[in-house]
Amino acid sequence: MPNTHRLLSTAFLIIIALVLAGCSSTKISDKWRAENIDEPRAKKVLLLSLIKDPVTRAYFEDHFVAAAKEKGVDIIPSHKLAPNPTDLDEEEEVRKLLQESGADGVLIAQLKGVVKDYKHVPSRLTWFPDSYGYSGFYGYYYMAYRGIYRPGYIGADDYFKMQFRYFSTRSEKMLWAANVQTKNPRSIKGTIEQIADEVISSLRGSGLI
Repeated sequence: MPNTHRLLSTAFLIIIALVLAGCSSTKISDKWRAENIDEPRAKKVLLLSLIKDPVTRAYFEDHFVAAAKEKGVDIIPSHKLAPNPTDLDEEEEVRKLLQESGADGVLIAQLKGVVKDYKHVPSRLTWFPDSYGYSGFYGYYYMAYRGIYRPGYIGADDYFKMQFRYFSTRSEKMLWAANVQTKNPRSIKGTIEQIADEVISSLRGSGLI
């Protein structure tokens, strides 16, 4: 557990430092939903993020909760009830937190990794076989078939990956799980908002919230 907390805190610091080309995009790479769910939609959900650093944990939860609120979903940030992550190291402490929150479900957020994907972009020669702006044979001959050479290079994409698991506080069973990844995150705030949007939409579509 301590290694997981340390990895998650470090990952968010990495995202803050990333200065990347291209646009970021977030999507659910794969998900699971329990069959024959006999549970009403949750009216209140507790967000429990496995982040050791209190400041990073509060930042993540607050922005996730704010994004969920815009979609009409009531989510409680766990750091409001248990500011110190070490307060939740024991099962009895977690049970107490769930009771105090009055939540119908609990959403656990956990980092899976920050992965760099290298790829080779081959060189290419682009041609322009048109004669716009050039009159006569010679103008066309010398200008229209001009080629532009673009050398190959090694490119890299960064993937920030998280796993979410949703449990019913009534049955204590896991009802939903998903892996979420963001390609080339541009900002930590924007990444959290995109992740929240994907997770909330999936939970709602699964009939859980």
